[in-house]
Amino acid sequence: MESKLTSPSVVREVLAGLGIRPLKRLGQNFLVDYNLRERIVSGLEINPGDRIVEIGPGVGAITQGLLEWSEDVHAIEIDRALVGHLRSFFGPRLHVYEADALETDLKSLLGPAGKLVGNLPYYISTPLIAAVLQARPAVAVLMLQSEVADRLQAPPGSSARGALTLLAEYAADVEAWAKASPGQFYPPPKVSSQVIRLLPHPSPVALSWDAIRPVVAVAFRYRRKTLARALREGLGLTLQDATSALEAAEIAPQRRGETLSLAEFGRLAACLADRGSLPAQDDPDDAPN
Repeated sequence: MESKLTSPSVVREVLAGLGIRPLKRLGQNFLVDYNLRERIVSGLEINPGDRIVEIGPGVGAITQGLLEWSEDVHAIEIDRALVGHLRSFFGPRLHVYEADALETDLKSLLGPAGKLVGNLPYYISTPLIAAVLQARPAVAVLMLQSEVADRLQAPPGSSARGALTLLAEYAADVEAWAKASPGQFYPPPKVSSQVIRLLPHPSPVALSWDAIRPVVAVAFRYRRKTLARALREGLGLTLQDATSALEAAEIAPQRRGETLSLAEFGRLAACLADRGSLPAQDDPDDAPN
């Protein structure tokens, strides 16, 4: 019978045997709670034959639960010692990739209907969430720092709202799935966590994300300024042209980016595009934040 990888004593024993001291820089806080593991796995609604991609399996607590339901599980792990452990512990049942998830083609790995799960390292959770949303898995269940989870669900008017919020609204329904306390991890992190579930949906606006993204990026880069001034500084428009575009989109020029809905950003981007006021390509610094 396999060791239960949700047992704190087993996890400590595995890490000691590998000579691993959990690294803060890699966000290595390992799940050691069986009930939370089961809640995470249930969110994927795994059917026979489903392909599952796991980001950051660590010692394999979630992986062990996944393999009870699917024979097509793929795990992306950056720590070489943990890669060796996963291959030894699970054998050929698990496809393990020693890789950085940010440099992995998630869309290709998922295939047409793959599902994704991950206890995401806090230090790269924002770009990883953006990559997951753009890969469009059939469903994704992610463990995140509570602050990041709150940003994904922030409504218009919230100070937590940002470009990542808009990308999430564009690509998926975001569900609060479970809460996690520091004591459910080894070692316990200094922050609280949440599990969220992403269910991709057709875009609610006509424009592509690439068309909307430059406007979203400018609005939040200058989030303390009115939209008219943000467009002037971010896109090089005159204040008159910025005001005119906002009024054409039926948006008051004195509003700020965090108050806009996705639909309003879509109207504004369309008006700016019609006037030739958007850059030809995305600014590489415009990553969701």
